[in-house]
Amino acid sequence: MKKILLFVFLVCNFLIAHAQRLHIDGKIFDPEKKTVENATIYLLKAKDSSIINYTTTNKEGKFSLQTDEIREPSFLKIDTEKLSYSKALEKIEQSLSLGDIELEKKKVINIDEVKITVSPVKIKNDTIEFNASALKVRPDSQIDELLKQIPGVEIGNDGKITVNGKAVDQIMVNGKPFFDKDGKTALQNLPADIIKNIQFTTTKTKEEELTKRAPKSQNTTINFNIDEKKNKGLMSKILAGYGSDKRYEGNVFLNYFKGDTKISALASANNINSKSSSGDQIFDTMGRGSGQQGGGIQKFSSFGLNYNDKLGKDANLDNLSLQYTDSETETRSKASKTTLLPDSTLKTDSESSNENESRQYNFNSSVGIKLDSLTNVYIAPSFSKSETFSAGRSISSTLKDNQLLNESKNITQTKGETNTFSPNINFFRNFRKKNRSLMAMINTSITESNNNNINQSLNTFYKDSGMTTDNRDQLQKTRSQDNNYSFMAKYTEPVSDSATIGFSLQYNSKLTRDLKDFNDFDPATGQYSQYNTRLSNSMDQRINQFTPELSYYLYKKKFGLWAMVNADISDMNVNSVFNGQLYNLQKNFVLPRYSTNIRYSFKDRQSLILSNSSSFTIPDPGKMIPFKDESNPLITNTGNPDLKNTWSNETNLSFNSYNIIKNLNYYIMAGFTYRNNDVINYSKYDNSGRQIITYSNISGNKSFSFSTGLTKTFKWNDHKLRIAPRFSMNYNYNNGFINGEAYKSRAYSFNPGLNLNYEIKDIFTIKPSYSLGYSFSNYTNYNVNTVNTTNQSLKVEVTNYLFQKAFFIGNDFSYNTNSNIAPGFKKDFYFWNASVGYSFYNKQLTAKIKVYDVLNQNQSVKRTITDSYFEDREDLILKRYIMFSLSMKLNKFAGKKPKKN
Repeated sequence: MKKILLFVFLVCNFLIAHAQRLHIDGKIFDPEKKTVENATIYLLKAKDSSIINYTTTNKEGKFSLQTDEIREPSFLKIDTEKLSYSKALEKIEQSLSLGDIELEKKKVINIDEVKITVSPVKIKNDTIEFNASALKVRPDSQIDELLKQIPGVEIGNDGKITVNGKAVDQIMVNGKPFFDKDGKTALQNLPADIIKNIQFTTTKTKEEELTKRAPKSQNTTINFNIDEKKNKGLMSKILAGYGSDKRYEGNVFLNYFKGDTKISALASANNINSKSSSGDQIFDTMGRGSGQQGGGIQKFSSFGLNYNDKLGKDANLDNLSLQYTDSETETRSKASKTTLLPDSTLKTDSESSNENESRQYNFNSSVGIKLDSLTNVYIAPSFSKSETFSAGRSISSTLKDNQLLNESKNITQTKGETNTFSPNINFFRNFRKKNRSLMAMINTSITESNNNNINQSLNTFYKDSGMTTDNRDQLQKTRSQDNNYSFMAKYTEPVSDSATIGFSLQYNSKLTRDLKDFNDFDPATGQYSQYNTRLSNSMDQRINQFTPELSYYLYKKKFGLWAMVNADISDMNVNSVFNGQLYNLQKNFVLPRYSTNIRYSFKDRQSLILSNSSSFTIPDPGKMIPFKDESNPLITNTGNPDLKNTWSNETNLSFNSYNIIKNLNYYIMAGFTYRNNDVINYSKYDNSGRQIITYSNISGNKSFSFSTGLTKTFKWNDHKLRIAPRFSMNYNYNNGFINGEAYKSRAYSFNPGLNLNYEIKDIFTIKPSYSLGYSFSNYTNYNVNTVNTTNQSLKVEVTNYLFQKAFFIGNDFSYNTNSNIAPGFKKDFYFWNASVGYSFYNKQLTAKIKVYDVLNQNQSVKRTITDSYFEDREDLILKRYIMFSLSMKLNKFAGKKPKKN
């Protein structure tokens, strides 16, 4: 391990030493001799106008553009909305200082027969737009390749995208979602040559978008606009694979678009633990996660249909989607759990196996209607239905000081169905006066579920007085209904050019009804016909809540402030029946809440954000009903009607910096949370190991988190190196009671890591990474003082491209270790995936051979540490298989087939 890390370190230093860059400096003035801020400066190759690099001017009008040594003609161009400047450069062999530069009114300029009519990059406020024709990628590339050519865009080893240091949380096509907001379907299926431009902007809520207020979010939205000349056509992508152990995968993607009309269909089926209908070029949808993720072995199939269109002059169908999924999952696990007590420990060994099947039906839609130039209505009804079936077996035994306390064997069978309907309506009205607006929302959710659960259990308890048993053969019928109705009206009024005050009133009504009927098996009739009054129960709860709110919003170029204060005025009424007895609980609350967020932006894309919020939480009514619930033979629960509301206060501080010139991004984040009257389990264990739980309040629980990370990118010629070290730590302090005695738990975790990414364009990519997780807990008033665990993971992903990317080889290797695992659990393992592929027939066909878990060592073993127990667990995981697959792409745009290379 040490030799590998040393080798990676030496390679990084060698590459950094050979990646020194030159720079072009200057200061920009307009014709009136005033400095120009946020002018766009970019350097292009003369032969094809491809972007070498770009930057912007600062507040003083200065810029410094980094570049490598260039031995061919290029040109420097400076753009604003109305002014421009161009300079031809034969070679760049040393840094250049251009001094003061005066911009001129825009005109078409020819430099060495290169006609510049469209800027390759435009920057306006918080929006950056790239002309796709200036991003040189291969004709067969997908749109994710466009992103890789844009300076400032980073795609991490985990697939997460950042733009100028900001996380991407939404990807759109022509301003609308393409199946899903994360954009994976679009990135891995849409061809690059149909895109006209790519826009990067700060993510906005629907309210911010329509009222034209500055966004609160710090995340980024990417929007791909399709070229109008190619916004008519049909795209298709089909993949089929079959391998050893009867492993298979198949995917079909179809997309038709014409102007505002877009119809997309996806179908997928596999038994390799993949829920994605999209895959990468090398491994397709082959499940690549190691056993650390667990989850058993799954068969998965799905079908989806997505439709977007313009319904009329003032109506848009933003989204209409139908989706069906079917999954069958087999799970097996074994666990060793140690429960901490003041004078001893309880050790519980268990094994379980389950077969689960679920079917999900989803319908989602969103329609936007423009009533006039200032008024918009959005209607978004949705419906979902799920059907589940599961059957399982489990055994467990609990010991104290090697003395057996209890044993349990269970056989369960469950069948259930849940339906949810949510009709939502949003109304937005802007007024002539800037920032004056009115908004109203009606959100409804109606959920009904029915479950039948058969439980056959044999439970044996070993006490000093002798052995006792609690054997059950029962049918539990559960019926529940959960109706939530919400109405909110908000009015905003500007108090200055940059400040707005808001008044809102929200009403929420929640009606929940739960019925649990237990019937014991009657041997005489062979039916579950003996009603069990002791275990059966019902609960009806209604919560009505009014929330008046006052908010203040201030936005300036460098400074932003958001503040909100409100009060939840609640009326809670709970009626329940347990063991034939009626319980009633009625409480009224007036609970204040506030939230503040302060943002300050420094120069050079640096920002500091400080937030603080405080709120109360009403305890779960089920924990407040004073009834003894004995439906689980090993655990008895009793509610506490004297529980108080939990108060929590949370503070977060973050600093982000992205230097567009140096391609350097780093962040520092810290957070602290304090809880008063926290609801905790007040547990006791009897002399047979049975847990008896009631609930209590305790104050002083708190947590602290800190994280930092850095990303530095070096580029020279066709080489790119990204270095991304990171570190995070967490501290949790919890106190509570067990067996009537107070305990304290202090948990610490430290997680350093390093990701590297080195790429030679179209030839070679290597992505090594290392992560270390160290956790330990110190306990007061337990028989055990300290528990700790360490896990390490070293990963290397290598991709080789040959023959103009027609032939490729992919390897994904990792080594994982766990320390302090209980006997019987393997501490380390290797995990290796490999893939070899060849594209032919104008790259419309690709044949691949893939091997999952080459060494057949994949496993899922982990240790979990809490404030009252620690557990070692191993789960069933997908093992080695070999698969051959064939994929086909056929695209036709504007009535013409794509040209061959």
